[in-house]
Amino acid sequence: MCGIGGAWGRGAGGVVAGMVPWLMHRGQEGVGFAYLSGGSVAVGAPPRDAEAAIVHTRYSTSGAYGVQPQPVYAKYRDLEVAVAFNGTIVNYRELDPSASFDGEALARSLAREIWERGLEEGVAEVYRRIVGAASLVALLPWGLLAVRDPNGVRPLAVGNEGGLFKVASETVALGEGVELAPGTAALYGRRSASWRVDPRPSRLCALEYVYFAHPASSLGDRIVGDVRARLGRALAEGEGEEGDVVAYVPETARHAALGFAERLGLRVVDAVVKSRYAGRIFIKPPGERDAEPLFRVAKELVAGRRVFLVDDSLIRGTNLRAIVWMLRRAGASRIHVRIASPPIRWPCFYGMDFQRREELIAWGRDVGEVGRAIGADTLRYISLEKFVEVLGEGVCYACFTGRYLHDIDVARAERELLRLSKYLKNMDQRAGSHE
Repeated sequence: MCGIGGAWGRGAGGVVAGMVPWLMHRGQEGVGFAYLSGGSVAVGAPPRDAEAAIVHTRYSTSGAYGVQPQPVYAKYRDLEVAVAFNGTIVNYRELDPSASFDGEALARSLAREIWERGLEEGVAEVYRRIVGAASLVALLPWGLLAVRDPNGVRPLAVGNEGGLFKVASETVALGEGVELAPGTAALYGRRSASWRVDPRPSRLCALEYVYFAHPASSLGDRIVGDVRARLGRALAEGEGEEGDVVAYVPETARHAALGFAERLGLRVVDAVVKSRYAGRIFIKPPGERDAEPLFRVAKELVAGRRVFLVDDSLIRGTNLRAIVWMLRRAGASRIHVRIASPPIRWPCFYGMDFQRREELIAWGRDVGEVGRAIGADTLRYISLEKFVEVLGEGVCYACFTGRYLHDIDVARAERELLRLSKYLKNMDQRAGSHE
């Protein structure tokens, strides 16, 4: 997962720089740019008056943490291209055997296929070969290319403001914009065009609704915050425990907690607070995910009370375990953890950073065992049936069900992505030793 954006037109460099704060909820490890300079593609921070530019906010889903490898520059014959993409390409070595990671393989293959086949057929050929998900922005000397992956797993939106063409992962980064349909490519620049690229049934990632997307963004013609509130209301149906207050894990579980509390007639309290400067904990590198220094509990709001603690999802369990312990220490008499998505028991190969079953707390455990592992008095997830009822059929549920959009050998994909991460980490360490 990460954030991508781009612009073509007067002042594009400044426009793209302005997108960064609205994309960093999708990636906060680094920010990279590419822009047009004298008719050539350059990697680096653009001047404000650059005619065209693209941006990438980094969230590591493969490769080393703490580095900023995108946008990726590639050149084939006389064609230059810079590419930033959102997703994961499992079979990247089939696109380019010499590439060190999936973004590099995508950029190289895109440059090669566009040169040899032309723009429309070249882009289509690359996407026909991809196993995984890849929504992208690409800067060419003569245009800005935006492509949403064929299943629409990763979002992408476009806008045109007085001749200034803009593209970004989410509508909130554009101010005003519309979503690209799955399998759609759009070009703006010296010439403009749009065409379909191997379109397939829409399968937007469920976790975009649950966690990743900004609550003010529109996905599938629905405001994300409204969808989260609906999940919270559905989660409250059939609740069998008694509680005094509803708390939540900040910030993405807030809307679900509001819906949950509304259905039960309880009050939401900001009992768990997080430093606003801490960033998003889940997307931090592993060594920076320690929740305790980043969260605080307001003792007065929970002491002696039965607390419903709502979270949007439960993946590794490390943060939630720490927060439950902090609530217990603050004097909560009972802690009922409620999760606004079903158990995640399968890796994601489409752009999320959990690509091994062993790192998932629900893998090989039933709900009672997970509850004991996080220290809750009770644990309950929303059912898969209610989850699908709220989100709909045009959604990817692979991490909940193990039913992927492609024919993926899970064990082999886990090994390949682990190998990739180790390789890039070693390369980064070697580079650092020579600085």
